[in-house]
Amino acid sequence: MAVGTVGIMSPGDMGSGVGGALKKNGLTVLTALDGRSEESSKRASDQSIEDVGSLDELVKASDLILSILVPSEALSFAREVAESMVRINKKIAVADCNAVSPATGKQIGETITAAGGQFIDAGIIGGSPRSGAVPRIYASGEHASILGELDGKGIEVPVLNGPVGHASGLKMCYAAITKGTAALYASTLMTAKSLGLFEDLIHELEGRQASTLAAMDGVNSISAKAFRWIGEMEEIAATFEDAGSTPMIHMGAAETFQRIADSAIGHERVDSIDRSRTLEQTVEQLVKKPG
Repeated sequence: MAVGTVGIMSPGDMGSGVGGALKKNGLTVLTALDGRSEESSKRASDQSIEDVGSLDELVKASDLILSILVPSEALSFAREVAESMVRINKKIAVADCNAVSPATGKQIGETITAAGGQFIDAGIIGGSPRSGAVPRIYASGEHASILGELDGKGIEVPVLNGPVGHASGLKMCYAAITKGTAALYASTLMTAKSLGLFEDLIHELEGRQASTLAAMDGVNSISAKAFRWIGEMEEIAATFEDAGSTPMIHMGAAETFQRIADSAIGHERVDSIDRSRTLEQTVEQLVKKPG
């Protein structure tokens, strides 16, 4: 099929960035903002993404919907899309691009397929085009070539030669390293701060592990991302357990991100983070309860 109109749900940091990139590359890009926040509306507007109001209108107008949400919303959104397809008698392609386990991805695929839709298992690796990145959206399953049509349109879409579950599984393994390491860095710095050893640890790292210390600077912006990564770590833990590995490493990472989300700066988002703080000032806030 020829994809001309893409629906994006929802226009968060990644969703709006992907939508904006596709728009700049000649596609019609839509979203449905009924019930969404002012921040979502602003991000959509900034990227010239058109609001059609309701999900039914989005399904009516789109050739392909990209679901880019927090993991906890992925399955419920798939059910809403399936209900909409049945209600308005319109069958479309749906790519689940969320950070979910292969098992969750298969469940989402069954939901979409039962409603007559074409399901694509997808996994995003890389940053948002809002920050200048060109993310890779891996695709797998019978209808992966539909998403593949978007390759080179401000994003990369490698199509995997495998069934539903391969793209989401690859995303889980990749994020297990990148975000799992981020949790380790944050937890270590928070522990050192609580023990009164922050400066000593930094001094030792400067002399012996300079590259690791440089990577740890990412903790400075982790407050804006932790709320999204809690569910992602839980999905990674489930993926590992299903594959016969221990889930405990990433359940611990989920707990770390929950603590950060509950911290004094856990309310920050990509567009509102205080970028003037030093790493030590950030860690001070992470170990401090709000209020």
